[in-house]
Amino acid sequence: MDSLLIFFKRVHILLVFIALECISLVFVIRGDVRKDAVFTTSANYLTGKIYDMTWRYIGYFYLREENAALLEQLAERRGQNKSSYVSDTAQFHNFVDTTAKKLKYRYITAAIVKNSVARQNNFLTLDAGREKGVKQDMGVISPAGVVGIVVAVSDNFSLAISVLNKKIGFSAKLKGSNFYGSILWTGADYKTALLTEIPNYVELKEGDTVVTSGYSAVFPEGIPVATIKTFEKNSEDNFYTINVELLNDLKCVSNVFIIENLMQDEQKELESLESKFLQ
Repeated sequence: MDSLLIFFKRVHILLVFIALECISLVFVIRGDVRKDAVFTTSANYLTGKIYDMTWRYIGYFYLREENAALLEQLAERRGQNKSSYVSDTAQFHNFVDTTAKKLKYRYITAAIVKNSVARQNNFLTLDAGREKGVKQDMGVISPAGVVGIVVAVSDNFSLAISVLNKKIGFSAKLKGSNFYGSILWTGADYKTALLTEIPNYVELKEGDTVVTSGYSAVFPEGIPVATIKTFEKNSEDNFYTINVELLNDLKCVSNVFIIENLMQDEQKELESLESKFLQ
């Protein structure tokens, strides 16, 4: 208490001066309409700026929550899409139920927490792992198209090899046809890749869409991949050299879907028998 009194004794003159200045300012403003308006406007401007900054930060966090909720809804809708089901047409006593459907694909939402696009072999780290049901060899897509394939999983994270990686390729085809080949990244431009193995008698035009073929156990059929940028017939063989522009801008992607193929293990086990019949 004594120290507080000593403090006020030391600064009481300054406090009185500040109080008198405030009183004088009030009288000056109240006596002049223009100054009153300027003061009020300045105060409102300052208050508005404070509110604006506050709501920008609050809005940012609300937006992240809204994005997460939207992704969950999109994942649920993708799971309900007819491409996520396979027809069960098994015959029993000469009866075929062509309306029966089995769920083949499920979708897990995730966010990218680490990404690279400038290397020759790029990878992504996702914030979903074993605890959310993520496994190795699951496909990764965004609403714009293919992103990569999961290659390693921990409890809470997963590592995916990016489409921008020279060590992988995946099956793709021309939309609306059965002509398929492989998408390969050359390591040059992060927006451009090659579509290989398309016969040179197929009719092509710039802007044609390339989608996943469905010929692997990773991606469903029909997921957008790229559009044809340029093409020319290769004089050395009977195939085109096709440059495609990837639909995904991997510099900007932040939220993804991880695709679980519920029949992947069965398909891979059966396909592993190929070598047995080649012996």
